[in-house]
Amino acid sequence: MAQRVSKKIVITVILIVVGFAVLFSVGLKGSLVYYLTVSEFMDPGRRTDLGDHFRVNGNVLRGSIEKHQGRPGARFILTDGSKQLPVVYDKEVPDTFVDGSEAVVEGSLGADGTFVAATLLAKCPSKYEAQNRLKQGEPGPADGAAPAAPEKGGIEPR
Repeated sequence: MAQRVSKKIVITVILIVVGFAVLFSVGLKGSLVYYLTVSEFMDPGRRTDLGDHFRVNGNVLRGSIEKHQGRPGARFILTDGSKQLPVVYDKEVPDTFVDGSEAVVEGSLGADGTFVAATLLAKCPSKYEAQNRLKQGEPGPADGAAPAAPEKGGIEPR
């Protein structure tokens, strides 16, 4: 003869499953961050239902980087070619963060219209992009000169 399952056990299992479902949905909702281009972000109708926290992708406008004096961080302008977004970042900037580089910022829009970034990801150009720039006659990352070839043996005397 089959044994009946107690109502208390059934109710307990249902409460546990519902509890995990609620925790999962709340945790997932809090970690969702929308990934937009600068033009998509600048369109106010596009981001009304998306919350307050965003990831915005674009290129650093050449000549727009202003490093903070005496503290880490920088102000710069992110663009996608058609729209521009002023950004402020108050942490240490990555070494690959240079004029014209592709960057992703994560944060929210400040009251003054400046994007306040909590995270800055600077995409480093691949070696193939550097080779293409040299072939097209564009300057390299620092001074435009190709890296010097190591001397024979690869070790300099002291």
